[in-house]
Amino acid sequence: MALANPDVPADAVSRLRIRRDEVVRPPSSLSRAIRFLVVSLLLCAVCGAAVAGAVHLGWMPGLAALLVVPDALRSRPEVRVAAVSVETGRSADATVVATGYIESRRQASIGARAPGRIQEIGVEEGSRVTQDQLLAVLEHSDLDAGLAAAAATLERTRAEQAEHEVLISRTRRDLDRSERLRTTGAINESDFDNTRFQYDAAVARRPILQAATALAEARVREAEQLRENMFIRAPFDGTVISRDAEVGESILPGGMGEASGRGSVVMMADLDHLEVDCDVKEDYIGRVTEEQSAEVVVDAVPDRRYRGRVRKIIPMGDRARATVKVKVEITDSDGRLFPEMGSTVFFLPDVTQEPAETDRPRMFTPSAAVSISDGETFVWIVDSQGRAQRLRVTAGATHDDRTEITEGLAGGEKVILSPPAELREGLLVRIPQ
Repeated sequence: MALANPDVPADAVSRLRIRRDEVVRPPSSLSRAIRFLVVSLLLCAVCGAAVAGAVHLGWMPGLAALLVVPDALRSRPEVRVAAVSVETGRSADATVVATGYIESRRQASIGARAPGRIQEIGVEEGSRVTQDQLLAVLEHSDLDAGLAAAAATLERTRAEQAEHEVLISRTRRDLDRSERLRTTGAINESDFDNTRFQYDAAVARRPILQAATALAEARVREAEQLRENMFIRAPFDGTVISRDAEVGESILPGGMGEASGRGSVVMMADLDHLEVDCDVKEDYIGRVTEEQSAEVVVDAVPDRRYRGRVRKIIPMGDRARATVKVKVEITDSDGRLFPEMGSTVFFLPDVTQEPAETDRPRMFTPSAAVSISDGETFVWIVDSQGRAQRLRVTAGATHDDRTEITEGLAGGEKVILSPPAELREGLLVRIPQ
């Protein structure tokens, strides 16, 4: 038998009632929408996970084709490329290949030896000039006046010297006459001494006037040189390759910049003696010797190969780039070559090592583009649509980080250097500019 709770009043139970007249309100439309959205998202997530698993396991190949991500939304891996070169002749057997730029053996920016303002320029870009030919003239009216004053001073000094020579001649005759009269006693000793002193003074003044004349002549030469400095002349035979100033501009020796004046009027170069300034890797500099034969291919003149000769190996290395600078003289240059053109130099082996077949085209690619997997040699190329394609090739000998491809390439293809591991057929790639 249950005991009654003494803390609960006896009439509290009697007051409990079930109110059947209250109506239960249904959930609002916002609540129903939220519930529906949550349930739908859960169902989509479950279905998406199931479909993705099926596609990954290969159970639904047809659906996999429909789920391909558009190319525009894919991330393209960045790759470095190089063109497959086609070479013929002895350059195909080159022991070392280096790139560089053409420069002139003699090239100079021609300025003035004195500051001034340009009055006249007598040449244009491309003008052929000879040594000492007049290139430009600076204003020099003040120097003309100075030269005229110096010349007048010289004439006056010469006249004074000529007049003094007459004085010396006159005093000499007076002295001779006094000596004869002295022997006869016609003049006293005092008059004879005066005559002799006048002659000695005139003779003593002669060096002073001679020095004054020499000084006046030097002043004239100085004025002439200052005036000549206003005339800018060619220091050697060559071609004007750049016109750096215009009439009316000021020019300063040493080239202190446009704020205070131009440093040069024109730039000249001897285009009859051109050479390639190239950098050879330290690993291969031992294969290059002075007077060694070479072939030069200029990017702007792809239809011709120029003969070259190693003129100088600069005895100084570049620690940052691990290269040594080499000067290769072009022995058969023509009018199509200019300074700063990009060039490729093929350092040739001895003539005794020349192969029998010299006209057969041969393909070369950087060794970094050649890959070997499971005994198969291949390269990755970038096609015209920017997609990676794998080509099986047959590789030949490797020299100077270049590998000859005997089969599989036609020449001119863009091969991918050091291809990344995620590369696959048809993948869109990006080539840095």
